[in-house]
Amino acid sequence: MTTRNALDPRDFAKLYLNGEYVAAKSTETYSLNNPKNNTLAVDKIPIAGAEDIDAAVSYAEAAFHGPWSQFTAIQRTECFIKLASLLDEELMPILALDSLTSGIPLSLAPTREKTYIRNCVIYYAGWTDKQKGDYFPADDGFVKLVRHEPLGVCAAVNPYNSPVACLFLKAMPALATGNVMIVKPSEKTPLGTVAIASLFAKAGFPPGVLQVVTGPGSTGALLAEHMRIRKISFTGSIATGKRIQTAAANSNLKRVTLELGGKSPAVIFDDANLENAVNWTVNGILARSGQLCVAASRVYVQRGIASAFIEAYTKRMAAAVDDIGDPQDLNVKYGPIVDKGQLERIKGMVDRAKADAELVVGGGQLPGTIGNYMQPTVFLNPKNDSEIYRNEVFGPVSIIKTFDTEEEVTKAANDTEFGLMAGVFTKDITRAMRMSSAIDSGVVGINCVSLQSLQAPFGGKKQSGVGREFGEYALRLFTEPKTVLINMAA
Repeated sequence: MTTRNALDPRDFAKLYLNGEYVAAKSTETYSLNNPKNNTLAVDKIPIAGAEDIDAAVSYAEAAFHGPWSQFTAIQRTECFIKLASLLDEELMPILALDSLTSGIPLSLAPTREKTYIRNCVIYYAGWTDKQKGDYFPADDGFVKLVRHEPLGVCAAVNPYNSPVACLFLKAMPALATGNVMIVKPSEKTPLGTVAIASLFAKAGFPPGVLQVVTGPGSTGALLAEHMRIRKISFTGSIATGKRIQTAAANSNLKRVTLELGGKSPAVIFDDANLENAVNWTVNGILARSGQLCVAASRVYVQRGIASAFIEAYTKRMAAAVDDIGDPQDLNVKYGPIVDKGQLERIKGMVDRAKADAELVVGGGQLPGTIGNYMQPTVFLNPKNDSEIYRNEVFGPVSIIKTFDTEEEVTKAANDTEFGLMAGVFTKDITRAMRMSSAIDSGVVGINCVSLQSLQAPFGGKKQSGVGREFGEYALRLFTEPKTVLINMAA
């Protein structure tokens, strides 16, 4: 069963500025292929240049200081609710369009993707009138008031693995607090982001509140360097995150939120529920074909349960090839890698790993396919300095190591510069809480892994990121506290 894409990708090879789809002033363009067969999906996608970014910033400033600043909190909420209603009607064709270059299976769209996006809008709709401040009494002769004010023009630079969802995860808290936002999707997956931008105008958001520019890293650099952008939120690789942080510091010291890479450990103790541990860890590496920063790519299993776990885990990973196929087919669970370059990178890492670890599942491109399909791959007990053990693969590739003691596995789990997500599987709640404290990670799941919640902060420790997204924590990173001192003796 397949679903037809009702939207023509050529209609969205444009920028979305000030409430309209427009041609870029820059004449540079590029093309994208469909990763399922490497045929042309769309060409002439604009590469926004300095003049385009300046225009977007000017429109954003006009909206921020003009009509958007006059909206009451309830009027903003009404826009959010209308947007959620429009998503019910119009999101599916947009996700189908996005799948043409992302390879994200449409089977995820009706439930997981749509629900996740819509829930994000509804959640932040409830925060527009709750930006409370502080009052401190005049015990020293001065009343102290603190209010939280919006930063102004913000930018988002989003990843290729969840482009539409990331737009909402960054834009909703920004807009709920009264900011305006310019979004640059990954150059690999821009279509859904460009297409969905017009829904904001339909929902009543003034022109300039949400705008979309397209292009590669050079366009993102223009946003990071711009002197009139007050915050940039980036999701992607550590290397690019470092460049964005440097550019932000060298320009106007704009605020920076970075959600970067991961090499997430899943720790399975002898007393764990075996079936539950296998389900979560397999799903945690195969979701979106492993192209997730929270992918459960390092699996540590205690020796007493290791044989049974490895047998069940590898069986499930090997069988997953039956669920790989055309991402536009609603019956397909797993799709291709986003493009040929990323597939070749993964294959190179896997080939080099064969000298450092025991390959037990997969190990190469899916036989008989012309698209960017990678076999689910599992290595056992790699060397501690192995690339496959140390570096993020961003594909359906995991390693399994056995351990004996809690102290041993804690040291191994923390012996990395990543610290985004972790999972601990055990029936011992005391040990679970002890491990959740000991593991250096921004998020720790107990008897689950690779999971996020809109209500709770999400972000990394060490080189996995700076700042937090989701929940109330995201709101504070889009506001600036202002202190007002009132002299009661005057």
